[in-house]
Amino acid sequence: MTYGFIGLGNMAGAILEGMHKSGRFLAETLAGYDVDGKKTHALAASVDLTPLASGQAVARRADVLVLAVKPQQAEQVLESIRGDIRPGALVVTILAGKPLAYYDTRLNENTPVVRALPNLNALAGHATTALCGNAHVTGEQMALATAMFDAVGMVSVIPEAQARAFSALAGAAPAFVYQFIDALSTAGVKAGFPRDQAQAMAADMVMGSAALVKSSRQHPAQLIDRVCSPGGTTIEGMHALKALGFEHAVHAAVDAVMEKDRKLSE
Repeated sequence: MTYGFIGLGNMAGAILEGMHKSGRFLAETLAGYDVDGKKTHALAASVDLTPLASGQAVARRADVLVLAVKPQQAEQVLESIRGDIRPGALVVTILAGKPLAYYDTRLNENTPVVRALPNLNALAGHATTALCGNAHVTGEQMALATAMFDAVGMVSVIPEAQARAFSALAGAAPAFVYQFIDALSTAGVKAGFPRDQAQAMAADMVMGSAALVKSSRQHPAQLIDRVCSPGGTTIEGMHALKALGFEHAVHAAVDAVMEKDRKLSE
């Protein structure tokens, strides 16, 4: 089984690093190509990737072909490799904004395609990824795609109709969390902490809070009640957030991402 990557940018590199570190993928099963030779050789050194000379060479070799180029390069790349994709090979695409229907006329008939929606947290091994498959994807092939992204975090298989909402909730929303961490860090600096210490405390707090939500399986509102003592300090902070429209701002941000995605896909 060979996993071939066309495009070796940050996301592809993070996936390959995760696959390598998991120990579940033999080095000789990983191959790839990028127009930037430095990226290809850097990954060849770090994850024992087999460097190939072209996208066509990757397509001819891969049982699982991962498309990780920039969306604006998609047309050219797909046209160049269409005749080289192995019969029965699974195509996994992480191209942003390209629905499964986009590949119907750009790949050979009946090509199984899985659309993957990872996020930047893959760089830390904590991605939240959704997978959508077309009608030609078998259960075994979806399991192969799931195993790849499981190496860099959590994976969910969803209907493509939910892809836009997922992209807002898990793809764009890390930026919202980064902003929240930055705001908390700045508040910490205002309170007298050095920036690096304040940032580390804020980041650890967010990680711990997320871990408790998952492990406790309680509704976040129940955990809020456990932190907010009657007449205490935390309830004052919660009141300030509500008064300033914190929840409404989050909903508006998710809606804005979905609307922009809708316009881009028209």
